[in-house]
Amino acid sequence: MWRRRLLTVSGVFLGFALCLSLYVPVLLVCLLVSVHPALRRLPLVWTFITCYLYFECAGVLRLSWVWLRHRRRPDYTVENRRVQIWWARGLLAMGGLVFRLRFSVTGEEALAGPTAILLVRHTSLGDTVVPLLFFSYPRGAEGIRYVIKKELLISPCLDIAGHRLNTIFVDRSGVNTPQELQRVADMTANAPADESLLIFPEGTRFSNAKKARLRRKHPRLAPQLDRWPDLLPPRLGGVDTMLTHNPGKDVVFIAHAGFEGYADLKELLSGSWRLSRVRIHLWRVPGAEVPADHQAFLFSQWDRMQETITRLKQDTNSQLTSSQ
Repeated sequence: MWRRRLLTVSGVFLGFALCLSLYVPVLLVCLLVSVHPALRRLPLVWTFITCYLYFECAGVLRLSWVWLRHRRRPDYTVENRRVQIWWARGLLAMGGLVFRLRFSVTGEEALAGPTAILLVRHTSLGDTVVPLLFFSYPRGAEGIRYVIKKELLISPCLDIAGHRLNTIFVDRSGVNTPQELQRVADMTANAPADESLLIFPEGTRFSNAKKARLRRKHPRLAPQLDRWPDLLPPRLGGVDTMLTHNPGKDVVFIAHAGFEGYADLKELLSGSWRLSRVRIHLWRVPGAEVPADHQAFLFSQWDRMQETITRLKQDTNSQLTSSQ
């Protein structure tokens, strides 16, 4: 762990120092090459990358301060949550400023009630902070325990804060699936009443290319791929484990549209988020109403997720048409 953090922490600080020192000359180059249609957003992307590295560095410094000052105090967890929220809010505000994003939220009634198991659509880098800012923060910045892929350990802020806040970084290779599911089961069963649990049922960011690969490699999934054109079929293992060991929490689903377009490096460089309208919708299912057949339950809710995404996209298109 310490060897990994030595590499990632030194990497982000060195990267930020280089970006800051070279910001102006690289920006000029970006402006010159942005005459090409495919690179027209490159100056914005360069600014976004520089700002992202700033928040990584600042987050590491704040987390270090919390460790030095609060590690033996009862507010240690709360202080780490505050840094987590600050980091997420900063990234979203910076992305909104650079790319001129606009956000709207419906289904706020789902915020009322106890903590929950959060099942969230996953399309890009941006939606990883949606649960924190549009569920946890409005409820008083209560805790969320994430189940996310171990590849995200490359971010030192996610690594350090995540381990302090009981995040599970799972190995998706399938080599240790029983052990990974047991970790999820233990986390769920032992979750306190003031913390929600989060998993991305799709297991990875959605893209049409990934859907095409799934269709080629797993023809049996064709009915599901056709059933949910804007979603990947949910992976049942992690969700079923959470629902099976649920200590009585409700289940909250978070749908969104407008974050599509940053699933890989090529889309990142295109700057396709520019002027996006990000629409978010939440709904809550009481824990007592979750049936024993978890697959049927998840598939029915995934139908609702698809219907919601379709509606959110239609709302955006209608607003664009009316404004023209």
